Amino acid sequence: METMTTQIHAGGGVIWRPNKSGSVDVLLVHRPGYKDWTFPKGKQDDGEAIRMTARREVAEETNLHCRLGKLLGTIEYETGGGSDKTVHMWEMAYSHGSFKPNSEVDKVLWVPAEKVAKKLTYQRDREFYESLRTNWWVGKPWVQLIRHAEAGNRRTWTGEDQTRPLAAIGRQQAIALREKYADRGLDRIVSSPYVRCVQTVEPLSAATGIEIEKHPDLAEGANPKATAALLQELAEGRSAVCSHGDVITDVMNYLVRRGVRLSAPFDTKKASVWKLSGTDGKITKAKYQPPPVV
Repeated sequence: METMTTQIHAGGGVIWRPNKSGSVDVLLVHRPGYKDWTFPKGKQDDGEAIRMTARREVAEETNLHCRLGKLLGTIEYETGGGSDKTVHMWEMAYSHGSFKPNSEVDKVLWVPAEKVAKKLTYQRDREFYESLRTNWWVGKPWVQLIRHAEAGNRRTWTGEDQTRPLAAIGRQQAIALREKYADRGLDRIVSSPYVRCVQTVEPLSAATGIEIEKHPDLAEGANPKATAALLQELAEGRSAVCSHGDVITDVMNYLVRRGVRLSAPFDTKKASVWKLSGTDGKITKAKYQPPPVV
């Protein structure tokens, strides 16, 4: 009789921090139970999103606080018990905290990026690490400029307009936006202070652990020059930004007059996104992405 193979999913991180040579150091953990050097990782709990598994396991094994970045890939192998194991690995930038020895990990080591493969115990870990692109820790900068998702009707809302919340379909759109951008290596999430904008990026904030920054230059009626300056600042990294139709229209017109190229006819449907990118720290092009299908 043929037996079923158990599939195990796990999450982990390749943790990095800048070093004095202009490159980065990568954190490896030593597990006394296995006498190995590897990346911090662990099994997924029932009902847990795999990216949250990675964050939890890294925190438990290292006591370090890290920014969850982009998904780097997977490490796949058969365990000693005959199960198939897939470890989903994220790029994680070290933020703060100090290692504390525990039952699973007794010591850690910061290793220069170019020497990591030689220090790893397992060939599968070495092959995964060596498959990463050069400077894997550096993400191409961009801003995802999001118009807030579908909200309740402005004319029938009896409260202050700033407090008007998302409609049911808008909440679904917000979840779809989370699924699209949570694994893209975000540095910041910035929003208009209006409730409908904040609610649009709340699922993304919860998934990434990045706190939402509320900014007046994204609120209705904002000065397009000030909004453009904010977007230019955010374009130095990877940011998700949520604003309103009038603000996006005004700032995009402002940017186009200054040479930014559009890859599609201009539109600002609710929950749509304009991806702003460029070279040498300057926004030069914008690509339209229609609302997610929900």
